[in-house]
Amino acid sequence: MDNALNITNLALSGFYLMLLVPLFLFHRWQLGLNRVLVEAVLRMTLQLAIVGLYLQTLFDYQSLGLNVLWLSVMVLVASYSICRRAEVKIKKVIPAVIIGLLVALLVVLPAMLAGVIQAEPWWQARYMIPVAGMLLGNCLTANVMALERWYSSLKEKQDEYQFYLSLGAPNPVQPFIKTAVKAALLPQLASMSTLGIVSLPGMMTGQILGGTEPLLAVKYQLAIMVAIFLSATLSVATSLAVVSRYAFNRYGQLVI
Repeated sequence: MDNALNITNLALSGFYLMLLVPLFLFHRWQLGLNRVLVEAVLRMTLQLAIVGLYLQTLFDYQSLGLNVLWLSVMVLVASYSICRRAEVKIKKVIPAVIIGLLVALLVVLPAMLAGVIQAEPWWQARYMIPVAGMLLGNCLTANVMALERWYSSLKEKQDEYQFYLSLGAPNPVQPFIKTAVKAALLPQLASMSTLGIVSLPGMMTGQILGGTEPLLAVKYQLAIMVAIFLSATLSVATSLAVVSRYAFNRYGQLVI
């Protein structure tokens, strides 16, 4: 198949003008979202342009050190965003989240790049950065849901936790971890079960538009979906296990 068709700057700029439609509707309905939309589009454009230029640099240099540096930035930003969106104490929880994300990447990323894609070398930026980005993006969503559910359940059901504690349960927080993990992973399981019928995934669609044969695009999508679920499971389980170790004082009271 042919390579992806080029999108000119003029064509993209013209397409942006179609945003005048929602701007007009927002104004007419007095939703107060015009400024929010303009700021969101400007930030999206600027951020993606910067990332595109940086990724081009990574692709050109093919440096393992630069790749690891960029991955570190991605992990730190994702960890901060997870804690902020889950509304937990950032300074106390972020170490556990960082550990969870790193465990997921260290286990899944090399297996995906070296074992499945078989890139040479396996740490090529062209493969490492986009795949890591997809893994971290889904880990972010799963960890936000897990931490939010774990934290809110413990606060709302302190009596239940204290009951387990009084009975001498070896791990009184385990029921709350199970609830949180289930809440975080069920949406991904539902998405996997309807993929290809309800929706065509973005990675597969992008590859087809880029000139990849449909069956090869399907193989990539299957591999990335398995990798996403593995990384989400590992990161959520690790983050909750670590944070549960220092979330309580010696009297069993929640201190984070």
